[in-house]
Amino acid sequence: MLKIIKVIFFVSLFFSALNSFSETYSTIVQGNDEDVSELLQKALNQSILKVLGSQRDFNLNQNKFRKLNPDNFVREYKFIKFNNEEALEVMIDLKALQEKLLELNLGISFLKNLKVAAWVLCKSDFSSLQAAKSLEQKCRFVKKEFDRVANERGITIIYPILDSRDISLFSFEDDSSLENLTIFNDRYPSDGWFFCEVSNSSEWCFLPEEIEKKLSKLDLESKYKPTVGINILIDNLFSNQRLRAVSQSNLPYYLEIKGLKKFSDHKSFENLLKNILFINNLSLLSLRNDSATYSFNLLSEERNLLNYFDEIENLILINKEKDKVFLALGE
Repeated sequence: MLKIIKVIFFVSLFFSALNSFSETYSTIVQGNDEDVSELLQKALNQSILKVLGSQRDFNLNQNKFRKLNPDNFVREYKFIKFNNEEALEVMIDLKALQEKLLELNLGISFLKNLKVAAWVLCKSDFSSLQAAKSLEQKCRFVKKEFDRVANERGITIIYPILDSRDISLFSFEDDSSLENLTIFNDRYPSDGWFFCEVSNSSEWCFLPEEIEKKLSKLDLESKYKPTVGINILIDNLFSNQRLRAVSQSNLPYYLEIKGLKKFSDHKSFENLLKNILFINNLSLLSLRNDSATYSFNLLSEERNLLNYFDEIENLILINKEKDKVFLALGE
């Protein structure tokens, strides 16, 4: 089925969009007695987890990932100091990894830098000096685990400061008072949040009922161990940003574009198309006056391409017929 997109636009807007897509992804790995090859494999695994956006999919597809050679995805690496310890910073060929995961029929996430707020209440225990020290160490360990997960998943984690009013609210001794509890994330802007209560006897985390809403109530029906809870939260935050693989059609997809004033404009736009991760087999069919026509195969649903163009300011969907869609740039 032939599909044609006619796009009328000011090229500069597309060129600015091109800069938002990086071809590399940087990740940091550490290990005690591991050699460089083992650290590179670890870096590849961390990158796969980041690109997948799903801990569950990562766990289910371990056999596939073990067959991947880091040499095919690592662009370069260097030794650095990280948290006062020696570490390896690894640059991953992002597009190659994305394309490989799509080839394996796995969904992938768009690499937005998510920020998550972890509200951690360490319940005071003054029964003895040892109990107080033990709780302090336990809280540090929980946050260290959150930092580890954040590094592996490629997100930013922040720890809001609980003031006296917060602490008075966050008491799980009276569950009824928590039914209407919301955490005021306007003080600490983030893409998602969760709440954990740590004591000497237990540590449990609770997620919002509606994860994408900043002022959602806590879901008190389900509680999780800290690393399980944060991974579930991250998976859910990435879920709406995931690109799902579909069977590739043998029929070409066509794109006709107008507004290319110079040959350099054409080359810049062609580079933009090459960096769309769900396009391959890109071919230029014609180039005349201020227009160019391309053909390519889509590695995902058509709506992902339309959503991509929809993100470009002032580019408006004018009409969509059975085999055609028309876009125009607004005033």
